[in-house]
Amino acid sequence: MSATTGTKNTEHNAMPHLETTRIHFKAILAATDFSDQATTALKLATHIAKLFHSKLQVVHAAMPEFYLGDTTMLSAELQKIETERGQQRLHEYTTKIPEVRSALHEEIVLCGTPGEVIPALVEASEIDLLVLGSHGRHSVGKMLMGSVAESVIRRTHCPVLVTGPQCKAHTNPLKSILLATSLPAASLRAAQYATSLTRQFGGTLTIAHVLPEHDDDATASSEAQERLIREDLHELSPGNPEFRKHVHIQVRSGDTAEEIMRIAKHAKVDLIVMGVHEETALADRAPWATLSQVIRESTCPVLAVQPHIA
Repeated sequence: MSATTGTKNTEHNAMPHLETTRIHFKAILAATDFSDQATTALKLATHIAKLFHSKLQVVHAAMPEFYLGDTTMLSAELQKIETERGQQRLHEYTTKIPEVRSALHEEIVLCGTPGEVIPALVEASEIDLLVLGSHGRHSVGKMLMGSVAESVIRRTHCPVLVTGPQCKAHTNPLKSILLATSLPAASLRAAQYATSLTRQFGGTLTIAHVLPEHDDDATASSEAQERLIREDLHELSPGNPEFRKHVHIQVRSGDTAEEIMRIAKHAKVDLIVMGVHEETALADRAPWATLSQVIRESTCPVLAVQPHIA
């Protein structure tokens, strides 16, 4: 991905103009814990790998069910037993999924927690798209993707595509994409992915920003702020006039996650793209509360894009 920026002659602090190159996922990693959400994620990862002719790896983190301590304390013999058991289980699992069985892929089992294994493999294998499922809940005594997803997103630099508990098991072309942005410069990388995927799949792009609820007394200033934000949102899409015909701008006020879900439902989106920011509206009182809620409630996959350039 690359961006070309320029200066816009306005009085407010405008976003830089964005131009994008076509993205290509060379290496995709799908993480599975054999749950329904992980299976949906794996099917989606396989579909994307076929579209982009990507190298596909499927990873499972094997851990003794009774073991909750530091994985470095596991004996070499126990690690070997758990790894071999995991390899057999993973292979039996993938052969039951027609989409995966027919696709060229590599199956990897590593002994450790998902939070340890997945980020390490992403770095070692130079992965540029990670796909995983999220249960949207936590469970005592089991490592579930609900807690793992947040940890992995925090610790990796590649985009993470998450299928939440409400995500439907389909692989429709990405004809409608929603970019939910909080507008700082860190949103640029998320915008690059959203605009490039829109171009590649020939669909429509909705760019949305949610303002806090305002008082009636502040209506005039809020309207002025909304005008400036709309201008900035336009700059998050390439300046090509033909492309701009397929871009829709939405500025709402209210609860961020709830408004994002309303926009997504109305636009019948196939993918939600969000930038990851620890010190913006995505932080709220609980870490990344908005992102977590969107993943939990969305019926389509959510692509979380870190501002870091790997």
